[in-house]
Amino acid sequence: MNTKTKRIVNIYNFIRAVEPRDPKITPNVLLETTASQIRLLKDYCLPATFALQYDALMDVNYQKLLRDELHEGCEIGAWWEIVQPLAEKAGLKWRGKYPWDWHANIGFSTGYTTKEREQLVDVYMQDFLSIFKAYPQTVGSWFIDTHTLNYM
Repeated sequence: MNTKTKRIVNIYNFIRAVEPRDPKITPNVLLETTASQIRLLKDYCLPATFALQYDALMDVNYQKLLRDELHEGCEIGAWWEIVQPLAEKAGLKWRGKYPWDWHANIGFSTGYTTKEREQLVDVYMQDFLSIFKAYPQTVGSWFIDTHTLNYM
């Protein structure tokens, strides 16, 4: 292996404020996990992206943590999974069993019409802008449709 080859790595952390699949993973556990990740990355001077699912975006604890604790080289991005608060703020009826439902037709934009996808993006981006005073430079998801991606 050539040790002189430059390698670029960015650690990508997506943040959810709720995890309904395991009752031991409480909102506080999720917040503390994120705080621990930030501390480790800071200790090792590693760059990272912290991508917020809408429920975490709207949580003042995550807002404060990211504003106060991220070091240079880190960024705040968007994690594109649909959650109940986002759907409802966009004027849509929530069809999920939980506030975050991992089924493709509920938790991802492919389960929504193109007009609904645009409504979801508009709400997320407006709230992100009002909180962090800029739009996210990156958006991550397990999968995303081309219409939503182009609209973003």
